[in-house]
Amino acid sequence: MIPLSQKDLVDKFKPIVEGGRHVRAFTASDAKRVALFAIHGISPIQRYAFQDQVALALQSYLNASEPANATVSWKSVVHWPTVAKDNDEGVVVSPSALRLYQSNDNPNEPEHRVYDVYEGYWSPLSKGKANIVSAAKWLLNATFLGNSSTANVPSSPGKVVFDLFYVGALMIAALVVCAVAFWCGFEAWHALVAGLAAKLNVTFLDLIQDPFHTLFKFPPLVYVEVLIYLAIGYVAAQMVTALNAARKREGRVRTLSGDASSGGHFKSATIGAHRFHLITFAVLVAVLAALVWLAWFVSSRSDFPTDKFSLGWIVAFVAFLQAARSIADFAVENVLGDVQVYTTHDENSTYYAIRGAIIATVAIALRGVLNAVSAQKAPEGGAASEQEPYYDAVHVLGHSLGSTIAMDVLILLRQLIEENSLADRQWERIRSFTTFGTALEKTRFFFDVRHPSLNAAQDQWQDDVYGRFFTKELTALNGSTNAEGIYWSNHWYFRDVVSNAIVSYRSDCPVGSFQFVNAPRPICENFQIPHQGFLFAWVHSDYLGDPLFWQHVGPVLTR
Repeated sequence: MIPLSQKDLVDKFKPIVEGGRHVRAFTASDAKRVALFAIHGISPIQRYAFQDQVALALQSYLNASEPANATVSWKSVVHWPTVAKDNDEGVVVSPSALRLYQSNDNPNEPEHRVYDVYEGYWSPLSKGKANIVSAAKWLLNATFLGNSSTANVPSSPGKVVFDLFYVGALMIAALVVCAVAFWCGFEAWHALVAGLAAKLNVTFLDLIQDPFHTLFKFPPLVYVEVLIYLAIGYVAAQMVTALNAARKREGRVRTLSGDASSGGHFKSATIGAHRFHLITFAVLVAVLAALVWLAWFVSSRSDFPTDKFSLGWIVAFVAFLQAARSIADFAVENVLGDVQVYTTHDENSTYYAIRGAIIATVAIALRGVLNAVSAQKAPEGGAASEQEPYYDAVHVLGHSLGSTIAMDVLILLRQLIEENSLADRQWERIRSFTTFGTALEKTRFFFDVRHPSLNAAQDQWQDDVYGRFFTKELTALNGSTNAEGIYWSNHWYFRDVVSNAIVSYRSDCPVGSFQFVNAPRPICENFQIPHQGFLFAWVHSDYLGDPLFWQHVGPVLTR
């Protein structure tokens, strides 16, 4: 998600903090303790990967904000907080954080400001559940066959057209490449049948009318030869995949080398890994060469005229088939699959159970952060509600579908407040909600689209629930609690097929009250960020490395 080293990121972020405009906010020497709880979005991701990305970007931003003559810098270390016992559920498992601290401070007992970055990890729960057929059917049904007369994606026509065209182009590309693969397969098969006709006087019509008996007329070595050709095609395609992986790997090595010391462990480990990958690729080349020789050997021992059977066609068939599968996997795993799973509200569906597991998993992780207490202040055997929370401020960040999950989790935690399962003093530490590349407007459409038109009343009630706790007013951060509301800001690219501006989340109620006002008020501040990439680039993962994103978000997280 961030294809840059910290040094490169610092150089990128420097221009937005030039002139010392934000220096005071970023280098404050008070002992304020701040937690960032980040929830990743779609695409398969490993545990702690998103946490690392957010921490790296914030650390780079903090270091970029330091004056040129600064004697301190921001470092990172793994941190486990002390977590108090819950009222009903015993000891909550301690989440681990990446702690950002000043180099002149003790990270275990800091005297200056620290930032602890946590993650809400849920990726494995939804992966492998959807496929290209189910995703395409779900998308078409939701778009054209929805029951609701109120469901809508409140977006400009241009944005809607771009998003539909982007997803449609991915599906069409997969179908086209798949068609090319089968055409190559047909050409290879046609050459084989031509050899069969020449040797055994069997026509193509004979093959169609009696395929099984006709196919068994091939000499045994022909079957061996065909299998070897398929193996050659597979290994050749894997070599292309390996070369592409090597290109990406070398890019990551160059990135990480920018932050590594010469002669250090990373440098030596990189050299050792490079040698290992070279050896494995050499083995792959040797296997391919052996298969080619074996094909020649078998062909030379067969009296069947397979010279017309093109090795190139069979290799192309396998290669294009794998390319089609790769495109389809990208469309499902990176664009559609997670959204399909999470927006299913049919309680008889397995997807609905997965959705509940995702919310519960992230909620438990966030409660662990809110339950963190100072070790010296924790009375033995005391309940979480009786202890002072460790963090002065907790900021929640949601990327992509993670923003929808974050909203559901925050509303769930608020419900726990009403049920006396969570203390007010824990909830009031949640100060801001930052969404980027958000899927909230699209997931709201998919939530509503299968409901009857009466869901308008339900939406109105939900809006009032959101509006009671969120605000677009940055001044809400001036206080020590979220009494004036949780400041919500949304950041999005027009070219991001997943994201939209937050428009439909409005409220008739002021913060902290169910008293209605005359006109609905927006509860989210939107920031559209320009992107310089080519028109159909996958920009959904570019936010954390974008200086324009941090120009808005940095002052919120570090004030």
